[in-house]
Amino acid sequence: MLHRMTLLVLLGTAAWASSEDAARKVLAARCWACHAQTEMGGLRLDSREAMLRGGKSGPAMIAGRSEESRMYQAVARNKPGVMPMPPGPPLKPVEIETLRKWIDEGAPWRDESAHWAYRPLRSPAATESIDHWLDRAHAAKGVTPNAAADRRTLIRRVWFDLTGLPPSEEEFRRAFEDARPDWFARLVDQLLTSPHFGEKWARHWLDVARYGENDFTGTEVVNYPNAWRYRDWVVEAINRDLPYDRFLMAQLAGDLMDDRSLLPATGLLGLGPWYYGIAQPAQSRADERNDRVDMVTRGMLGVTVACARCHDHKYDPFSIHEYYALAGVFASTAYEEYPLVPESEAGEWRKRKAEVDAAAKALNKFLDDEARALADAFAPRIAQYMLAASGPAETAGLVEKIVERWKNYLAKPEDKHPFLAEWFTNAGPETAQQFQDLKLEINREKREIDEENRRIVEDARKKAPPVERTIVLPGGYRSEEDFNPGADIPAKSLERDRFVAWNRIFGEGSAPLKFDRELTAELLPADRRGEYERLKTAHEDLKAALPPKYPFLHGAAEFTPWDLQLHKRGSPEDLGETVARGFPAVLANGKALKFTQGSGRMELARTVAHHPLAARVAVNRFWLALFGEGIVATPSNYGSTGDRPAVPDLLEYLAGRFAAQGYSMKAMIREIMLSEAYQRTSAAHSASDAIDAANRTFWRQNRRRLDAEPLLDAMLAVSGELDRTGGGESKPLNEAFVRRSLYAKTSRFQQDETLSLFDLPSALVTCEQRVVTTVPLQKLFLLNSGMVARRAEALGKRIARTDRGEGIEAAYRLLFHRAPTAEEAVLGRGFLDSAGGNLWPQYAWVLLSSNEFTYVD
Repeated sequence: MLHRMTLLVLLGTAAWASSEDAARKVLAARCWACHAQTEMGGLRLDSREAMLRGGKSGPAMIAGRSEESRMYQAVARNKPGVMPMPPGPPLKPVEIETLRKWIDEGAPWRDESAHWAYRPLRSPAATESIDHWLDRAHAAKGVTPNAAADRRTLIRRVWFDLTGLPPSEEEFRRAFEDARPDWFARLVDQLLTSPHFGEKWARHWLDVARYGENDFTGTEVVNYPNAWRYRDWVVEAINRDLPYDRFLMAQLAGDLMDDRSLLPATGLLGLGPWYYGIAQPAQSRADERNDRVDMVTRGMLGVTVACARCHDHKYDPFSIHEYYALAGVFASTAYEEYPLVPESEAGEWRKRKAEVDAAAKALNKFLDDEARALADAFAPRIAQYMLAASGPAETAGLVEKIVERWKNYLAKPEDKHPFLAEWFTNAGPETAQQFQDLKLEINREKREIDEENRRIVEDARKKAPPVERTIVLPGGYRSEEDFNPGADIPAKSLERDRFVAWNRIFGEGSAPLKFDRELTAELLPADRRGEYERLKTAHEDLKAALPPKYPFLHGAAEFTPWDLQLHKRGSPEDLGETVARGFPAVLANGKALKFTQGSGRMELARTVAHHPLAARVAVNRFWLALFGEGIVATPSNYGSTGDRPAVPDLLEYLAGRFAAQGYSMKAMIREIMLSEAYQRTSAAHSASDAIDAANRTFWRQNRRRLDAEPLLDAMLAVSGELDRTGGGESKPLNEAFVRRSLYAKTSRFQQDETLSLFDLPSALVTCEQRVVTTVPLQKLFLLNSGMVARRAEALGKRIARTDRGEGIEAAYRLLFHRAPTAEEAVLGRGFLDSAGGNLWPQYAWVLLSSNEFTYVD
């Protein structure tokens, strides 16, 4: 009876939520732009109380009576005297009906703090288990769970899931022949202590952490040479089973904790992404803060607080004020490089590097000044060079390289400005002289405008308040100072056609009178060469004597505490009230939580790490990694638009167990793997498929394709080439790369094509779940890649036997841990005997490209 009552309550709640959710979506899409925080007409439509209270025209809604509600009358446009809403296109009939039905049902509006995902964790009873809750779900659904998989399948499954590698023949044999009743638990325990466990499971977290080893500044790529130290810390932390709450805290505030071994963890923040000068400094810094808010709230808590950057969240109870309260924590956090050598050594290097930079700056300024002088010197000879470039003419005393540039320039149809039209129709000394006179005039005008703009910028800077917060990014980039100075100050310019005419001669990289530093050095007059040689030698000597930079950590540190002003509609140029640093109230038992200790990172770290959402998100991701599908199908969205848990009691049990076990990642993964659910076959079953085709009650295991990294690693393992050395500096992924793919360079600017082909996510944003695509290019890669060819060549040598049958047997044992079927043996022998020469590499290539090799059952 109790179960029936519970079911009725749940069904009623689902229907209630459905009506409300549908109404919320209509209000969010069509009404909240004017009637949320902007309160046009004094009316808000983003809470039940506000709608009942109404605005200047009285209550907007009378719960249970839609026909008498002004809100309904306005959208239905059926009441004289009531202004039709919204302005512009009316609501669709289905939207109007949605609001009518919702009001007539009493306008339900749930208590957001009671949302299932925000509730406290519960302590599981001793009688509960994973299979206990799944058995109940299966019975309720009427599905019959699959039986346990055979031993071969389980051994391969657990090896790939825990280490990302296939077992060797000997490792497989030992597990397969283990006759003890707890053989599987022993195998799981063995692999949980493998150093390869951390390598496999670090990759799951690095996707969430949007780990990357460089960023794009807008003009060049900045590499982070020590980024790998954060990656190695993650591997090491997982291998030693650092409690998950401490794992999260270290990444947000490791520099403020009592254990200096946690300092590399702050690479989560220190490694960016950073946006340098790809927008105005205020916009770039705001975008960086938004990334941190998004990474922490979606990546750690499974909520989309970043959606409140421009306005109150349209579906979840996060206000724009709460967004800027959280963003203020990251505004009060600085990028920091922590030397791994004594400070005296690091300080000496920085001093010498400053000398190198000063010498380079002096050399470049000299060359830039001389380049302008050369342009001024060559400009009065434009006509002479034009005539020399256009046909037989006197070239004595002319610079050959400059003549060639003029030839290239005049050979192109002039389509960007009209000043060469006369030349193209009547080339000769007179038109050349006219063109020269015009260019001299435009060049003088450009110089005058440049000088005037320089004064404008200088005056504006004198009047502007001093920059209070100079933010330094990796590579020593100083946000306000290194961004194009004066770019945000209105300035004068040449008329468009005159500017293009100037640019084509003096400004572009290949322009005839654009002198780059190399050409400038070559054409220096004799009286200036001595100074050039002095500056060049000084720079080269200092640079040659500078040793490589000391090892360091990319991390985070405290900055001057800064409460941000609210950015109206997300614009850092349109500021509102100041918002104290803090945490969303709905995630803090409905009470405003303010941060007052420094930046607030330590307070944030404690709050996040021990929040019920953090545990729910973590165990769901563990389940996702082991089943290919989460209990919550939207692993980073536990809000109203996210998926509800497929088996709610199972998720609550796992989250409670996780906290009760001291946040041990290994213990949680072990418990999942020892469940009957994990060990089931992945075979289809027509009766259960008809009821639960999506397998949301996990009545079977899911067949999964290997991710990009395990696929390449498995090829190296079976070919005998894999270098299992852990840690260290990243290297480019190419045919000669024989370490685990985890140790390949990870670029934000240009992703590796091979890994991306097999769905490696972008390192620009947090990714909680990889998409799995099946596209022709994947198979073409397997059939044509030089990387696969090299693995096949090595594998061919491993399996080659004089006796074809023995070689085929060896191949199947090595790759699939089974004997070939009679048909497979016949096909293999037929292929190997089909032509002269050594066909073992080609045979190995076929097997490496097979579905059985790329999938795990």
